[in-house]
Amino acid sequence: MCGRSLFAPKGALIGLRANVYTTALLGALLVGIPLSCVEAPAVTAPAPQAPKPAPSPASTATAAMSAVAPVESTQVEPPPPPVDNRPKIGSIRWLTYIYGEPARKKDVLPIGAVRYGTAVVLKSTEPVPGSGCATKWYAIEPLGYVCADDTTTTDFDSPYWKALSSVAPAPGPWPYKYAFSTGAPMYTRVPTKAEQESAERDLGPIRTFKTLGKWSYGHERLVDTDAASAIKADSPIPSYFENHGSIAGSPWNPKAKPNIRFIPNGSGFSYARAFEAEGRVWLLTPELFLIPADRVFPYKRNYFQGQQLGGEVNLPIAWVRGDTAVKYKREADGTFVKTDGQWVGKVAVPITGTEVTAAKTRYFETKEAGVWIAETADVSVVKQVSKLPKTIAADEKWLDARLLPGTMTAYVGLTPVFTTLWSGGKGGVPIPGGDPKRDATTELGTFAFQWKDQVATMSPDKGPVTVFWFADVPHIQYVHAPLAMHVSYWHPDFGFLRSAECLNLSAQDGQWLFNFTLPKLPDGWGSVRPSKWTGPSTKIVIRKE
Repeated sequence: MCGRSLFAPKGALIGLRANVYTTALLGALLVGIPLSCVEAPAVTAPAPQAPKPAPSPASTATAAMSAVAPVESTQVEPPPPPVDNRPKIGSIRWLTYIYGEPARKKDVLPIGAVRYGTAVVLKSTEPVPGSGCATKWYAIEPLGYVCADDTTTTDFDSPYWKALSSVAPAPGPWPYKYAFSTGAPMYTRVPTKAEQESAERDLGPIRTFKTLGKWSYGHERLVDTDAASAIKADSPIPSYFENHGSIAGSPWNPKAKPNIRFIPNGSGFSYARAFEAEGRVWLLTPELFLIPADRVFPYKRNYFQGQQLGGEVNLPIAWVRGDTAVKYKREADGTFVKTDGQWVGKVAVPITGTEVTAAKTRYFETKEAGVWIAETADVSVVKQVSKLPKTIAADEKWLDARLLPGTMTAYVGLTPVFTTLWSGGKGGVPIPGGDPKRDATTELGTFAFQWKDQVATMSPDKGPVTVFWFADVPHIQYVHAPLAMHVSYWHPDFGFLRSAECLNLSAQDGQWLFNFTLPKLPDGWGSVRPSKWTGPSTKIVIRKE
């Protein structure tokens, strides 16, 4: 079953139904909710980074390109950005939409959005004339207009803004840390011990994990249940939460009891930091909710990343998508025999292009002298295309995604620049006349990306988002609504069919491809849509094999 990105604008994608997000994450704040892909329980822009120098064939063939580590084993935090004193307007209500002209009309789509807790630079502090805005329009950098309605603020000294902006998405492939809920409560302030006991009386023992069923297999692959990996405090308690206090100006500003909600069992959520209070560790979410760490389990981080192409490393390449692949040698009589050597999983093996079929198996000569690799269920071979698909220009960027092999290659014209593994719908090849959402199949065809979210929450719930969700999924790109290409922080099985319908990527690949495709995400924006103002869209060709 498919789900909905809670960030794409109302009506922004053709064929998408609008909805209202009135539930656990932001209560009564109204937004439009188009569709995307997350499996449901059965019960109901910065420019692309310059390519790194390609490694030698030998190093590529022997070095593992995948690693899974607990969230505590993270990269060094980047230094804080320089102070920017230019005038800005910030978003405080989930999304603030950006328009190509200072006008909001029924049939006019936004060209982007500013995420709550972030701000965009104003071209001038003087408003501009326009229509459809009850207050004032302002021109923003590098283009577009924002209505200064109740989703915005210019009071950057307010306690609520300071709190909200302190948990804005971090740059890089992991904008947040992530965890798996066992049915955890979400508090709006640090509750007293009595309030905790009352709210959690029926939740059962802390740190209790059990599988949810076959439907949730992929969602649980990176859950770390090791007691040693329990989330620990990494920062002091924010001053506004001391002595059971709350944030002035926040929509969650309880005067008596904390406003309590629950994250459904099996859902994934994001958090920015962890601190101790009342004898427990608390996780602070981007919406400024507090979640007890002993009722969740951290997701391990998967560090798999694709292979940049150029120099000594280019197509063809054999991806070891399984755990290992055997190295073969060819005997004088032409037969192939196993050696004691092998490649580790999720590694790209350079091959020469010479192939031999023996006993119904194809073997490919690698660039490691005398060594061959067999094309098996654990190995996918990527060859360079020789002809551009229709509608793709000679110098155009595009993506070539192969469903059954689980491979994806980024091209500029006929020149491949990057290749990786991805996971498609676990239902396999689409059935003619079938329903991709019901069948969990990834639709085949040529599509232009319709909308890009730097980070957004995804859910399959048809109405209020209460049953299941994955919070703050990084680098979402809508392919063909409700089909989307996005990061999966909950499984590492790239190269195999694992998703409900969408195209799943690793965190680092999701970021690379987000930066590669058009239109680019302007600085300060959280979302962008192709348009006559922002520019054309990159196409993706999804094929069976």
